[in-house]
Amino acid sequence: MNAEIIYATIFMVCFVLLGGFVMYLSKTIDAGEARFDSETGKQLRDPAQRQGVSNPKPATRIEKTNKETDK
Repeated sequence: MNAEIIYATIFMVCFVLLGGFVMYLSKTIDAGEARFDSETGKQLRDPAQRQGVSNPKPATRIEKTNKETDK
């Protein structure tokens, strides 16, 4: 019975450590979409990034824009 408790404790500690490691990786690794050319295998870049276009502006609510224009 004593060996079973030790085994269960070790399993739970490893499970918690693995879960913590996965959470750390999910917060530090940038998740995104990469597209590759089927013939060469090289990564395809977004045409907007190549032309030096800045990042798009975030969306705004319609209600805010209507209230601002009504003043």
